[in-house]
Amino acid sequence: MAELNKIWHTSPMAKGNLGKGFKRIYFVLCGLLAWVLLKDVMGHVQCLNGELPDLCWMKYGGGLSYTIITRLVMFSLTIPIYFIIRWVYLGFKK
Repeated sequence: MAELNKIWHTSPMAKGNLGKGFKRIYFVLCGLLAWVLLKDVMGHVQCLNGELPDLCWMKYGGGLSYTIITRLVMFSLTIPIYFIIRWVYLGFKK
């Protein structure tokens, strides 16, 4: 067990893989968020094309353009979050 611990802490590959793993997890989560937000916009479109389009405002609170803009703003917030987490990670790395 002590040998594995020694290899883990001294291996340069082990330290580099943490950053790559974080980046992969981040991009997968962003992809899932984009998919969920896109499904929400598609649900709004289906609601507008459905039998009772006047009741769509109860679920979505505004028009289709409002829904699209708010979902784009929500997704664009993932970019600064990535750089903040990266900044913190690089600060601890040194």
